[in-house]
Amino acid sequence: MQKFLVILFVLTATAFSLKFFDAKLLPDKFLNYVNYALIGGSFLISFPQLIGVKGGFSPVVRLIIGAIVFSIPMAYLVWGQGLSTSIFETLPYLSWIYFFLLIRLNFPIATLEKVIVGFSLAYLVLYFLQVALAPTIYFGRSLWGDTFSMDRGVIRIVFPGAGIFILGALMAINKLTSRAPGRLLWIVLAVMGLLVPVMQVTRQFVLGMVLLFVYHLLRTQNILLRVATLGAAGLLIISLLNANITQIDGLVEAGQRDTKLGENYIRVKAGEYFLTDFSPEWPARIFGNGVSRWGEGYYGGFVESLGIHRGFFLSDVGIIAVYANFGLLALLGFALMWYRSFTVPLPSEYQYLKYYLWYLLFTSVTWFSVYHHHYVIATAFALYIYHRIQVGTIVVEEDDGNTRKYYLSEDTDSTISPVYHQP
Repeated sequence: MQKFLVILFVLTATAFSLKFFDAKLLPDKFLNYVNYALIGGSFLISFPQLIGVKGGFSPVVRLIIGAIVFSIPMAYLVWGQGLSTSIFETLPYLSWIYFFLLIRLNFPIATLEKVIVGFSLAYLVLYFLQVALAPTIYFGRSLWGDTFSMDRGVIRIVFPGAGIFILGALMAINKLTSRAPGRLLWIVLAVMGLLVPVMQVTRQFVLGMVLLFVYHLLRTQNILLRVATLGAAGLLIISLLNANITQIDGLVEAGQRDTKLGENYIRVKAGEYFLTDFSPEWPARIFGNGVSRWGEGYYGGFVESLGIHRGFFLSDVGIIAVYANFGLLALLGFALMWYRSFTVPLPSEYQYLKYYLWYLLFTSVTWFSVYHHHYVIATAFALYIYHRIQVGTIVVEEDDGNTRKYYLSEDTDSTISPVYHQP
């Protein structure tokens, strides 16, 4: 019974963190307040782990959480935004706490992987349902009014909750090459991991997934298969570019247009502004400005005005938005996270954890994947699995005199996996 309740809590926390993929049928207040309660309760439950757990990725997550929490009074001190407003606006960004909650619950990795796959499949089902029902909005939101409108040659639906889907798709390609059971499921999820980004006509999404898939296939195959993979990828790209597919044409045209703009590209201008001119006082340049409530009060009104009149949106500048909202400590936390993703080895069957963190790095310049609630819960899951593997890794001196690292699975008594660095 206790195991069932623990799984139910994690499922519930994930669903509300994603706001049920921003379902329009559910009242915003209901989604928000339940999410606030779950995050607040998780802070209370996992507080001993938040302050006491050592090693692994715990210092990284602790640093990011500390920076976000400290930004709450900064919004009051610098901009005069009420503390209660700042608290409620900031809470959704604190889904990082689920990292420590999972440690407190000693949540099994195998079970968490099933949760990730389950929500990835839900993402797929609901996305294609929304495509079929377009342009009426049932999940997510449109930047152009009350319905999804034409953009880049198609009705563009950037479906919310992509973080959990990306993590699931990267897991799928990893499981395929490591010959995990359930091959048909992994094939479907991996194929969708390439198809859905193209359908959503989002360049970072498409390029990030393609590069990671190709990289993984290259590093896990022999030389002949590597050449074949590169050749097949090249032929596929050439074929797609000449196939008169609306989504592909839209991606190419958008890329050409933005390249011609150069320094006049709106996201470049927005990035420069939020990096150098946004913070009105020196403490905000160090500790962040905090999160504003869009259109409310002086702070929220100022941020709204930047978007409406100048086209400057924090959601368009990725890691710069992290700096603007949460300050230098948050940047340090992300830098340490990515550094460790390149230096801390993993068993072959868990390489997808690195790929997910690299995807965040790749998209961190012009996308909100590093901090938005659509992604943070997936990032907390990835870091938790990575953390458990790292703290469960032992060093063994073998008969040849060399030392090797092995991960002793805590989920079963029989699984021992070699741990190695990426080539």
